[in-house]
Amino acid sequence: MKGNIVGLIPVKGSSERVPEKNLREFNGQSLLEVKLNQLSKAEGFESVIVSSESKKVLDIALANGFDIHERDPKYSTSHIPMSDVYTYIASEIHGDNIAWINATNPLTEANIYTEAAETYHQMSDDYDCLLSAINVQENIFYNGVPVNFKPNPWPRSQDLKGLSSLTFAINILKREDMVKWGSCVGTSPYFFYMDKLDAWDIDDQVDFDFCEFMYKRRFL
Repeated sequence: MKGNIVGLIPVKGSSERVPEKNLREFNGQSLLEVKLNQLSKAEGFESVIVSSESKKVLDIALANGFDIHERDPKYSTSHIPMSDVYTYIASEIHGDNIAWINATNPLTEANIYTEAAETYHQMSDDYDCLLSAINVQENIFYNGVPVNFKPNPWPRSQDLKGLSSLTFAINILKREDMVKWGSCVGTSPYFFYMDKLDAWDIDDQVDFDFCEFMYKRRFL
């Protein structure tokens, strides 16, 4: 038995590329509220905790009936390595496994989180984590060298070797491993493949506008 899964939503009060991204109005509510609403309908989680240094963020979580983790402000600054953030948060959370869930994937619905939790419990012990990903079949170069194809003869796109690109919509691993490794990614991952649209992550203003449009089209 892998034990229980605690959902963890890390939310910084600030964002460098899209100011206050997690709190910006998104079709009448904030991105955080969208995610809380989705996770309130998901199954397979012992609890869901919002971790933040921001009182505004924590108040929203409490108002929606979610547990909170009051993060030391120094772990929300840009000069702290992410490995330290993972270790710090995981060491303060009680539970067997942590599902690291970003608030910036507004098109990831409740059923996907439920399926991810079920898959984690069912996957072989040969894997030490579940990582949400999309299958990328595109012509990829690294340092001028083709990664997943040979240029002569030029391949059809459907014949390209698929590459796994992490979405960070949800990653699940043992809490003790997150503390030890300082990461939400293990060494023997099980890839939980998602539809590209469901997995879309807001990283800049273009992503924000696109996701807001698609959310309105799909859900409103």
